[in-house]
Amino acid sequence: MFLWWALAVALFLFYKWSVATYDYFEKRKVPYVKPFPLFGQVLSFFTRKEHTVDIASEGYHMFPNSRVSGVFSLRTPGYLVHDPALYKQMAIKDFDHFTDHITQLSLEADPLLARSLFFINGSRWRHHRSGLSPAFTGSKMRNMFGLLSKSVGDAMQRLLTMAQGKPMTQELRDLYSRMGNDLMSSISFGVEVDSLTDRNNEFFLKGKRLAKIDGIPALKFMLSVVIPWIFEFFKIKVMYKDVDEFYLNAVSRNIQEREQKNITRPDFIHLLLQARKNMLKSEKAEDDTLENAGFSTAESHAVEKKDDVNIEWEDIDITGAAASFFFGGIETTTTLLCFTCYELAVNPSIQERLRAEIDEERENLPDGKTPTYEVLQKMKYMDMVVSETLRRWTPLGLTNRKCTKDYTFTNTDGNEITIKKGIAVSIPLKAYHLDEKYFPDPLRYDPERFADPASINQDAYVPFGTGLRNCIGSRLALMQAKCILFYMLTNFIIEPAEKLTIPLQIDESSAGLNAKHGFWMNLTPRKA
Repeated sequence: MFLWWALAVALFLFYKWSVATYDYFEKRKVPYVKPFPLFGQVLSFFTRKEHTVDIASEGYHMFPNSRVSGVFSLRTPGYLVHDPALYKQMAIKDFDHFTDHITQLSLEADPLLARSLFFINGSRWRHHRSGLSPAFTGSKMRNMFGLLSKSVGDAMQRLLTMAQGKPMTQELRDLYSRMGNDLMSSISFGVEVDSLTDRNNEFFLKGKRLAKIDGIPALKFMLSVVIPWIFEFFKIKVMYKDVDEFYLNAVSRNIQEREQKNITRPDFIHLLLQARKNMLKSEKAEDDTLENAGFSTAESHAVEKKDDVNIEWEDIDITGAAASFFFGGIETTTTLLCFTCYELAVNPSIQERLRAEIDEERENLPDGKTPTYEVLQKMKYMDMVVSETLRRWTPLGLTNRKCTKDYTFTNTDGNEITIKKGIAVSIPLKAYHLDEKYFPDPLRYDPERFADPASINQDAYVPFGTGLRNCIGSRLALMQAKCILFYMLTNFIIEPAEKLTIPLQIDESSAGLNAKHGFWMNLTPRKA
């Protein structure tokens, strides 16, 4: 009997300990999502009937009249920012309070992932961001565009050969991930591959593992954001070891060959080697005319590295940067393209209008088919279509920051709230984009929203984030997506295949944004 009483007391004490922090927001008069004992909101990620982004954004819809709400990851409190203007203030004016992401990956366990811009923090992030920013200016993207366009053009010719003039059914995520793998292998690693015909080449297989957004890797990635301290403390590896080794060896060999043979190629390896030598500079006078790759381009902000920090660019740092560009260039752009083509397929009038704009521009091209960087820049309806896809189907629907020093602001009810140092802050980008306060009839796909950019609430439209830690590769993603759409609509008519689910069902188990049953389309070659 004594043992039963002891067990009951132990369980009671454990329960009281598990919920001991759950009055955190009540004391501060902040509305919060009711937590489950011990797990907080984390349990919902395992029993979920919704996508991770929607679960994490629950407070946004529960408390529409508050600038923030409270959430719990296990026993740890965090904030969800409801007010886009507050997010913008945190990300720009008050950036010194929110310089870091909440992830804490180990450099020893995850040597590449932990060196990518998204995961690194503190002085190392400042050093890398300030060093890499010149690699993503408009002029650098234009210099790189020739390699990108050639890769896409070659892939499109192979696709036409496969079609043999007849309609063919393709699953677009597979198709675009293969095309993305080839063009990013070219501009990130200086390697030419053909994943449409050589379907199991090593770069594609490793890239697929690097960019895997479901299963165990997705679960690890999600948990690294929800409970980051566990990954740091136990040095849990998120990335596959063989993937790390493959890319490190590939980049090291590439660097050695370039230095021995004095090879210069306008790709990321070249730019990263320039960063190593402190030779990578912005060509500001030229960049002014190339600054925007479209309305969605994330605004550039100067990031100064600390004077007392001098980090050498080793091969592993270059590999980590190149691998992160590779992942972002494939995953984000593939998602953007898949959802754009879905909307074009189910809205044929929009597809025809975009094709008409493409055909009009083709008449002014020397060969009638190969676009230039400048041509894509000036295509207004193309930009409207891409911008609306990024709003309706935001590839990264949630981002985060960690408070690096106490931050005080006033809530809508006049209550003064202080976010303490070390507290996690989540920003529900998807929720902003689908809020009728900012975008009337938000579930309707309507590129005309962007006909007048001045009418868009630019605090609430943040597909690539905002502020000093926004997506450094927004120009690259937009350049890729527009180039592929240009070639695709030049050569094919896109129509729903029988296997396509309309309306799309979102895959709740995916860490990213994906269709549960795939993007199955019929591609019909256009007559010359």
